[in-house]
Amino acid sequence: MGREPVTPQPEPHTHDVSLLWRRVAQSPVQAESWFELAKRYAALGLSWQATYAARQALRLSQSLRDGLQALAIDHWQAASSGDALLGRAALPDAASHASVLSQVLVDQPGDWLTWLYLARLREMSSLAGAGEALECARALEPLPGESLHWMGVWRLNAGDAQGAVNALSGLLDVRPMRHGSMMYLGEALLRIGRVAAAEKAFARASLSSNPDFLLLLSSKVYAHNYWQEAVAVLKKALTVNPDSVPAWLALAKIQSEVYALADCRESLRRLKALAPGNSEARLLNAGLLGRIGDAKGHLSSLQVAYESGGDPCSRLASSIAMTSLYHDELPPAEVANLHRRLCAPIEAAVQRRAEFTNTRAPHRRLRIGFVTGDLHRQHPVNIFMLPVLLRIDHSRFEVCVYHTGGMHDEYTRQAHASADRWLDAAAMDDAALQQAIAADVVDILVDLAGHTSSHRLGVFAMRAAPVQATFLGYPHSTGLSAIDWLIGDATVSPAEHAALFSEGLAQMPDSVFCWAPVDVYSLPPPRPAEAAVVFGSFNNAMKLTPKTIALWAGVLQAVPGAQLLLKAPSFRDGAVQARFAQAFAEHGIAPERLLFRGPSGLDAMMQEYGDIDIALDPTPYNGGTTTLQALWMGVPVVTLAGGNFVSRMGASFMTTLGRPEWVATDEAGYVAMAAGLARDVALLRTARAPLREQMAASPLCDIKSYVVHMEALLLRVWQVWCEGSTCRLIRVERGAGAQVQTSL
Repeated sequence: MGREPVTPQPEPHTHDVSLLWRRVAQSPVQAESWFELAKRYAALGLSWQATYAARQALRLSQSLRDGLQALAIDHWQAASSGDALLGRAALPDAASHASVLSQVLVDQPGDWLTWLYLARLREMSSLAGAGEALECARALEPLPGESLHWMGVWRLNAGDAQGAVNALSGLLDVRPMRHGSMMYLGEALLRIGRVAAAEKAFARASLSSNPDFLLLLSSKVYAHNYWQEAVAVLKKALTVNPDSVPAWLALAKIQSEVYALADCRESLRRLKALAPGNSEARLLNAGLLGRIGDAKGHLSSLQVAYESGGDPCSRLASSIAMTSLYHDELPPAEVANLHRRLCAPIEAAVQRRAEFTNTRAPHRRLRIGFVTGDLHRQHPVNIFMLPVLLRIDHSRFEVCVYHTGGMHDEYTRQAHASADRWLDAAAMDDAALQQAIAADVVDILVDLAGHTSSHRLGVFAMRAAPVQATFLGYPHSTGLSAIDWLIGDATVSPAEHAALFSEGLAQMPDSVFCWAPVDVYSLPPPRPAEAAVVFGSFNNAMKLTPKTIALWAGVLQAVPGAQLLLKAPSFRDGAVQARFAQAFAEHGIAPERLLFRGPSGLDAMMQEYGDIDIALDPTPYNGGTTTLQALWMGVPVVTLAGGNFVSRMGASFMTTLGRPEWVATDEAGYVAMAAGLARDVALLRTARAPLREQMAASPLCDIKSYVVHMEALLLRVWQVWCEGSTCRLIRVERGAGAQVQTSL
């Protein structure tokens, strides 16, 4: 923590801080008063307080920047240091800092900010007098409600949502139009499930006319999936400041992510006029290529941006890695080597922890940490991971979740309740999160993101636990040598493919994915007997590669009169529909044989599986969640087994389901298989319930055994570390005993 806080030096004017606070209270918008406070605190060696005052001074007058810089306050512009540390769940030295501040207040009894910090430090260390200190702060505060605001923000950042609500609700009577407080209150209310009250708080926050605040508010509400409200807030900000590049960028980003592609193009056109060389706008333009289904063009644009950006540790590296999985001309070995090359600079740039104090006892209760930001309703990680968290044996495993995301919903709350420890880590940088995990003495740390958007691979590169694994979130090797194990199965990560993985292979006995839906989805009614055969895919547009289009065109040619229903968020856009219609036309498929549908809610989407007879799996990036959804809704799926994890997921599902005959080994076999199923369409339409029954009875849905096998695998990778073994392949065998086979 550097110099913050230290015992103050004696000064001749012992009450001048108190006097300065009275001056601030008389005129809170006077920048010079805040500057004098910052200077005085800096002289006293109280850098947290100096930082707070300096931020306020700079907010009111940018002309003070040079003078503030001259004060040499430690890290005063760093968002994650100084008094931001009060937003952690715990500080190891909170009690000693509280003692220091108590001494400061002997000489400075009118020091509002020090009383407030003392209240929070006492609260963090469970010391007596936290409430009394807070009352003293409230009596001295320069603006009504300021003490409760900061206490609420700190509690919220520390994961104490109810405590944040308790504090921030106090402003409803004191300062109900403090827009920032209402924003944080809305976030806290959402976390405890009070959705209607949260929406009211957000609506009150949106009454602000400050464009900078509205920009922040839009990011907060969008993080909780209120995308329409976020767009409305940004449009309001742009009416106040029409030339705001940050607001246009935020708007274009949301429009891209919700597939409002025409609107996104217009926002990017406006950005080009305002900031012709803006790098973020260029990346959003590159992202549009992916949205329209051009994986090859998207990858090329990302690589150009990465190579010209001069930062090999940029998160563009992960965007490139992820996009390479969709490219249908890259051999598996080239994709694997690309991942390794992209990760090498990241690992070289960090100091990797080498020593751990964890007890090397193979049969003790283990502390397992999961790093994820995706425990919310429609995310695949939540769909597959929440059932595990709800069933894991806490007598054998202590579960720690390091939640790196901003969205919280009822599923997040279920996950939170199932964890022994939970840390809201979205605001923590990689170094701080690595330190927090190491301080928790985690035995096995599990990455649930890979190279997806919420990843924290930097934490794993620094190594936060003696054993590190990747699981569920990314269908490929990460390329990171600091991750010891990839948890897969004998189909997606077979021993003969070991060279494609930077990690050792830990294999589940059946599919690495287990379908255990937490929501109820009734089967749709049978399609009419006289209806034409409808093939279908609900996969995103970037999976519909040129190879996939050629393959599916071959299926349609083999089944005259059949139609193909393509549902994806991108198909909300007419230009994207036209692009794919043209691509199929080049293979002789008339546009009337194609049915396009845009996005819908999850419940509605599940019922739309009733509109297709046979699902077609894309290549090289197979369907994951969508394939299991199709099977669960009684739709058979034809898949082509490829050469790496991402192109073998379908084969893993069908093998575990007991339907290996739906796995093709070449393109001709794929077309023949689809055509054969079409000939039996009348039977398929009456067999939805039997297919669901078969799936429910198969290992693909046996969540109880799946969790037992997962626990056995975790125990075995721990034993490998305890033994100091160089083992690189572990396989759990199916059965009550969850036997483990090990290869060296």
